[in-house]
Amino acid sequence: MHDVLIIGSGVIGMSIARQLSQSHLDIAIVDRDIPGMHASYKAGGMLGAQNEFTTDSELFQLAVASRSLFPELSDALYHETGIDIEFQQSGLIKMASSTKDVERLTQQYDFLRSKDPSVELLSDDALFNLSNGHIEPTDLAIYIPKDGQINANHYTKALLQSVIQRGVHRYYQTEVQHIHHNNGYYTVTTHQSDIHAKKVIVAGGAWSTQLLKDYAIPRQVIGVKGEVLLVEQPSLKLNHTVFMTNGCYIVPKEKHRYLIGATSEFNNYSVGNSEVGISWLLKHAQQRIPELSHSHILKQWSGIRPYTEHELPIMDQIDDGLFIITGHYRNGILLSPIIGQDIANWLLSGIKPADYSAFSLSRSEQNEVYH
Repeated sequence: MHDVLIIGSGVIGMSIARQLSQSHLDIAIVDRDIPGMHASYKAGGMLGAQNEFTTDSELFQLAVASRSLFPELSDALYHETGIDIEFQQSGLIKMASSTKDVERLTQQYDFLRSKDPSVELLSDDALFNLSNGHIEPTDLAIYIPKDGQINANHYTKALLQSVIQRGVHRYYQTEVQHIHHNNGYYTVTTHQSDIHAKKVIVAGGAWSTQLLKDYAIPRQVIGVKGEVLLVEQPSLKLNHTVFMTNGCYIVPKEKHRYLIGATSEFNNYSVGNSEVGISWLLKHAQQRIPELSHSHILKQWSGIRPYTEHELPIMDQIDDGLFIITGHYRNGILLSPIIGQDIANWLLSGIKPADYSAFSLSRSEQNEVYH
């Protein structure tokens, strides 16, 4: 019997496992490992702690705190696994896609500037200089210098290698079918066999609430399919991520490569790219950066992101020793380091983090202590 079983091997589940591995507990991870279903391997890798937020909140504070952990985490994972997650604090340019987005982006600038004086409005000349003349201006653009990026694929692989080296047991290609609460432990039924654990963490992304059908979950998680392209353009010299208010982004990667994402198709769990999705990505990326029209598509893929109402994660205990940690939508990569720490501490101490009441199922719970 395991002390803790984590359902889901995305960056959230593996970050929790990595932190728990420092204890004396027997930790295991189970995942069905279906290609195309993972969001973590497919993500853009943006660390947009400021890009995603327009007002102060517990989630904003969590995001900023988590972003600050990446420099040390990057070094630690490299020394531990030899995998470079390619952390860069390269900055992000956010641009209004249309005139109707100017007011909201202006409000976001005012909020971010009040928290961080390094955030700045970009004139057309400043945008030209910052982008080496590659970006076509819009009605409004702001620069967020502290937001960064990593290679999401490398990060996910580094976390997997780390937890394996730390002795975490990994059940591969094992689909969970049912979770049953016994007297003092849980039986997790899979298509292969039963797994027993004293505590269970459901970190199954967009499928998390589907695994908890025996419980009256008041807030549901749905899948949002995102399509992404990786292109190569040797003559383009762009150093900063470009994020548009319509959701299209361009992330510079190594070797003159650029990651273009991402479509958003709600309640779509299909795998693979569509002509409509590819066309949308190329249209908006090339409209803002014309030189991308001469790029060469190297790869294309899709992933399913876990969405909840108001884009607030669910991180709560729903039964004695049973936790649900999901709904991080576009911020799973960014939030994973601090969530790994916080949830591990919660399990080990029995004390729910003080600022996690905002992420409870009911949203009305006060801080709780579980014994």
